[in-house]
Amino acid sequence: MSVSENRNIAIVGVGSSMSKSLAIWLASLGWNIALVSRSGKSLSAIADEVRRAQKGKDCKVIYRAADAGDPEILKATLDWCVQELGDKLDVLSYNAARVAPSDITETTPEDLEQDFKVSAVGTLVAGQWFANGNARVDRIVEGEWPLFLITGGILDKEPEPIMASLSCVKAASQTLSRLFAKALPERANILVGMPLITGALVNPTTGEYNQEFHPDRIIPKLFKPFFEDRENRRDGKQGWTVERLY
Repeated sequence: MSVSENRNIAIVGVGSSMSKSLAIWLASLGWNIALVSRSGKSLSAIADEVRRAQKGKDCKVIYRAADAGDPEILKATLDWCVQELGDKLDVLSYNAARVAPSDITETTPEDLEQDFKVSAVGTLVAGQWFANGNARVDRIVEGEWPLFLITGGILDKEPEPIMASLSCVKAASQTLSRLFAKALPERANILVGMPLITGALVNPTTGEYNQEFHPDRIIPKLFKPFFEDRENRRDGKQGWTVERLY
């Protein structure tokens, strides 16, 4: 199966690995892409890389620095993405999280609260915003559904004491994602996908990518099937796979 060109995506929580690789792949297909992250400096460099991968010069690559942990800022930023791209979104990808060690015996309430806002509250706000008239649903008659894509892992089932805060907030975020997966297809004609990565992208000892979990390997094997399958819904939402593991 192939993935159509000239579609719109906003990616929230863009870093130097998974989301960047996703954006570069979609740019090579001629997608219009909005990149959102806390750091404007790193976003500028990532946007340049994405533009170099563009298939067509008329495709848009825009970016904006924003705090996904602030609901009003997140909603305003997503409104800006739609306005700048010139149309509703075909896909909204939410990948915002603070990935850092936090020992369960030392994690502060303040750290946990802030991480919860970014990972869990942000997932809630993004999903509700997408369902509130911001998803492109006019191609459903042709079998193409909009997609809310939330990146995750297995920390919700196998929490790590040295990643205490991330384990807690990812459990909340993925519960919200599963709830959206039950509600959004019926209420908003939106499919929900959860690409779940079962290993560490980076070796903590060397700081280098684990080759098995390199983003360039994960995107075609884990993410691409969601993009292919959302366009081939001859039976509507029936048979849709919400969770895929790599």
